[in-house]
Amino acid sequence: DFNYEKAQFFYRQPINIGGIGKMRTTFEVGKTFGEVPLGLLSIVPGNQSYFSIYNTFPMLNFYEFVTDTYASVHVEHSFGGRIFSRIPLLRKLNLRELVTVRAVSGSVSKENEAINATGIPYASPSKKPYFEYSLGVGNIFKLVRLDFNFRGNYKSNPGVRNFGITGSFGFYF
Repeated sequence: DFNYEKAQFFYRQPINIGGIGKMRTTFEVGKTFGEVPLGLLSIVPGNQSYFSIYNTFPMLNFYEFVTDTYASVHVEHSFGGRIFSRIPLLRKLNLRELVTVRAVSGSVSKENEAINATGIPYASPSKKPYFEYSLGVGNIFKLVRLDFNFRGNYKSNPGVRNFGITGSFGFYF
């Protein structure tokens, strides 16, 4: 029986930037109060699949970072085809270019590390924020989006991937 409370704040805002496109920003902060085991801590959402999942980190492994206090930011900018429309062969394909940057910083309290029953040390992005970035191409066949993801730091963690490709399906207008 654990006595704890969790507080989270989530804010998402699309921003139109005149002739340069549209930016989507997401900010999230959270704190777990009390001593809790791994299952109740805040796990930084890794994504080891081949599908793009919004608000996750595609270059992060599952359970690579755990926190009880964290802040994350996701910024995605869609240029709306403004760059590709200047290249003659790509103009007819009506492709959309995207740039994404994701970052998270957090820590685990000494109390939560002390009750760690797994014996595996908890890792958190506390010394420096973890970040990654993506270059994407959307509107492929009017249905597919591909993201080329790059890990920005923490490249020496065991079993990490420094590059990956994820995709998604959907109608984007």
